[in-house]
Amino acid sequence: MLIRFIASNFRSLKEEVEFNMLTGAFKTHAHHVYKAGKVEVLRAAAIYGANGAGKSNLVKAIAFLRALVDEGKIDQSVSREKFKLDAKCEQKPIEFEIEFFKNKKIYKYGVSLDQTTVVEEWLYESGITKDDKLIFERKSHKGQRPTIRMADKYSKTAKAKLLIELMQDNLLKNNQLLLGKNEELKIAEIDDIRECIVSDLFIINPDETLIRSLPRLLSLFTDFKNLANHLLPSLDTGIKEITTESIDLEVFFGKDDKEFVKDILEELESESEVSRITSQGEIWVTKEDGKVVVKKAITQHRGIEDDPVTFELSEESDGTRRLVDYIPVVDLILNYPTTVIIDEIDRSLHPHLVKTLLQKLMSDPEAQGQLIFTTHESNLLDLNLFRQDEIWFAEKESESGSTHFYSLSDFKPRYDLDIRKGYLNGRFGAIPFLAPLENLNWHQHAEAE
Repeated sequence: MLIRFIASNFRSLKEEVEFNMLTGAFKTHAHHVYKAGKVEVLRAAAIYGANGAGKSNLVKAIAFLRALVDEGKIDQSVSREKFKLDAKCEQKPIEFEIEFFKNKKIYKYGVSLDQTTVVEEWLYESGITKDDKLIFERKSHKGQRPTIRMADKYSKTAKAKLLIELMQDNLLKNNQLLLGKNEELKIAEIDDIRECIVSDLFIINPDETLIRSLPRLLSLFTDFKNLANHLLPSLDTGIKEITTESIDLEVFFGKDDKEFVKDILEELESESEVSRITSQGEIWVTKEDGKVVVKKAITQHRGIEDDPVTFELSEESDGTRRLVDYIPVVDLILNYPTTVIIDEIDRSLHPHLVKTLLQKLMSDPEAQGQLIFTTHESNLLDLNLFRQDEIWFAEKESESGSTHFYSLSDFKPRYDLDIRKGYLNGRFGAIPFLAPLENLNWHQHAEAE
């Protein structure tokens, strides 16, 4: 579970910017609250802001940290990601800190980066009501080896002390994360925080296909298929069922793709299955009853005479395909303690569909995961859907060009207040000033034409 994220000197996030999933003093939607040790965290966060306000930069910052932890090192200079509107920021590092709840503990991991150097890195077990417990700290010094300080329990023995010395002298390079060296260190807490950031955190960009294995999921997991076939018909898509179709490998590709078929067959010699993106969409190749078959996802509608009519996914509308993409997201949030972050959740989707989907997701008392998303869709500003502390705003300061974030709960609005109307009227900031239409002088341009 994500608790908090802090960033500074990254794109428009100039000063230290904090976003968190902590609860405020509200009693509504009690099932939106999860217990995370000694704190309570929220199920969702909707982030609003004008175009260019920097809300997507928060997503990019989390994604940047995730990729860094996954890779374990800096591949190229991070300077291009620094805040560019203040020359002083060029001399300052980028800093990230993230806080997660995992295995009954709260971890606080942070890193400071400059060019291709990990300047500082730290991992603590957060104490909340008492002092944080050190797991490790590292610092890099220009032209010198890094220094490492470990918790006493990890540096008691002569073998442990020798390993730390080897890390400082040779094993840990200035562009590498200590977090990526756990094969040598074998510290359980490091595995926990890496799993939080890399495995339990899903980030989805606006133009990204959300999954790579829909045919596989539909074929192998009955619960997933049942969820898909409960969700899609209930959202007025016209789809009565989504399922898979099996086609002989060579029949599917035909005689002109012999080399492609050969490559797949060679891969199947060492793998039990192969996924590919083709001109006909995503396919899953596996063995079925001794034959190599292609499985692809198809949808079924009802014809005029109530007969089933099969459609390729490519024949569905952009909105329907995007909705199909969201099925694994719903599955993750309902069934696993994961955090899913979606930039522009309303991309290609009708506002009514987005709201209906979120209503289904937020009303389920058994859900286990978190959903964080950015949006412009004001129809989601509904206190029957979200709590006040689940609604956030991003705003860019006109003088400095830097972004800051704040929650609707900072305004302490009444529960019966029309949040949507207040937002559109600029009551909470985070939207651009729109001049009255009569001041735009459109009639002058019309006359000139």
